[in-house]
Amino acid sequence: MNDTSSDAIAPRVSLAKVTEVQRLGSTLAARVRYAQMVRRPIPTEQIIALIQAARLLVEYEAPWPPLMRQVVSDLTNVIRTP
Repeated sequence: MNDTSSDAIAPRVSLAKVTEVQRLGSTLAARVRYAQMVRRPIPTEQIIALIQAARLLVEYEAPWPPLMRQVVSDLTNVIRTP
């Protein structure tokens, strides 16, 4: 996993901001997973926000929360499957 120490990301963004993106990404992933479990449609806005959070974490070399990684992987597989 990538290092989330303040030394690794301080030059570009504060650790608190990265932590907040991780928290929000985890929350969004939980909402998406719940919608999947109860067979409800997943709002497009939530998918877009989750992908944007993932991109930010990649950009700042910060680890993804486990559920976020799982949900994004699952969504990617669904999108790629014809």
